[in-house]
Amino acid sequence: MFRIAQALLPEIRDLLRNRELRPLKSLLSELHPAEIEDIISELSPSEAVLLLKLLPPEKAAEVISNLHTHNIDKIIAGFSDKQLLEIMEEMDDDDRTALFEELPPDLVRKILSLLPEEEREIALTLLNYPEDSCGRLMNTEFVALNRKTTVKEALEHLRRSDYADEVLLTIYALDDAQRLRGQVKLTTLVKSPEEVPIGKLAEKVPFVSAYDPAWKAAKIMADYDLLSIPVVDSANRMLGVITIDDVVDVIVEESAEDFLRFAAVSDPEDNYFLLPVLERVKKRLPWLAGLALLANVSSFIIGAYEDVLKEAVILAAFIPILNGTAGNTGSQCASFVIRALATGEITLNPKEVLKLWMTEMVGVLFGLALPLSLIAAGSAFLRTHNLAITLSVALTMTVAVLVANSIGFFLPLIAKRLGIDPASISAPLNATLNDALTLTLYFTISRLILHL
Repeated sequence: MFRIAQALLPEIRDLLRNRELRPLKSLLSELHPAEIEDIISELSPSEAVLLLKLLPPEKAAEVISNLHTHNIDKIIAGFSDKQLLEIMEEMDDDDRTALFEELPPDLVRKILSLLPEEEREIALTLLNYPEDSCGRLMNTEFVALNRKTTVKEALEHLRRSDYADEVLLTIYALDDAQRLRGQVKLTTLVKSPEEVPIGKLAEKVPFVSAYDPAWKAAKIMADYDLLSIPVVDSANRMLGVITIDDVVDVIVEESAEDFLRFAAVSDPEDNYFLLPVLERVKKRLPWLAGLALLANVSSFIIGAYEDVLKEAVILAAFIPILNGTAGNTGSQCASFVIRALATGEITLNPKEVLKLWMTEMVGVLFGLALPLSLIAAGSAFLRTHNLAITLSVALTMTVAVLVANSIGFFLPLIAKRLGIDPASISAPLNATLNDALTLTLYFTISRLILHL
């Protein structure tokens, strides 16, 4: 929570409790929408509705567009039809679509019925695009002019129109068939002679299809330093634009989802600490229960090598360092591969994958496995003064690190090939596989070296 919001929360709660609406309205007028969002996240739905009703529709729309709370449906349901329509009409198309994704179907249908026909058609069109696609993310408000339009005519058009600030920064040049032919920055337009057609000023611009995944737009905008990217249909006609503020949201959400899935938490789109306790448990228990069952594999392996442990009980003392180091190695590698897949640094081309893996293994052997084995060997010798046990621990560490790194490397790639989100399985399976394989390696190597 922002410090200013945290400091004002007790005062705002008192004003709400005492229904002192005039001073509360005055106080809210001085706050940024982001600060109001933070305050609302700490209020009950009824308090949130009362607070939002004190805001002008435009500001209320901005607050609701970025509001992250599991009570959003209760808050929206608290407005009258007239108030709801005023707020919805102030929202950008993409923000309204994002809000609809958070609401139950009956409430979405109610809001759609309130919208004017043109707005309703736009909303339905965007909702018909696949989830997490560029079509869902785009705003249908943009500045697009025929490339024969002069600079003077373009500037006059901008002055007469009521475009949102974020779409004014880029003007798109179209041909007579409404196909995209380039872009002109507002700064370029202002500095150019009035009689020049904008087509002569237009620069080539990358674009995305409405059916492309949203992350593709985010990657292109990051690579080309774009403030917006056009969304086109199959004939290269413009359908809308995706602006930088929406891309930032995509990056933040994708990062949060990948992080939580990597930690084996299901349905990460919800704000965890705003959920009821039972919901929190439901999101964590299935994965943890499954992993607990899989962890029995390690118990079975230890049981299978019980004779080895009876002969050299001290071997058990080194299980944590071997399992822990192998597990961390695999998790690190999996993190790098997941990121590389997301950025396009790694593809699923078999030759490329094999070449990268071989290069990685050479680096891991000399840069990680051997230094870590020396650390493990030093620990083992200081505790046992037994060269055979020291060799067993050192050799196991070397092989386990190489195996764990290979698992961390290939597991996300296999998941991607199977159409599974790599982040959702990499951490849990890494831990389980590495524990089982490290124990098997350790006891097998120890049995051979110690002649047990």
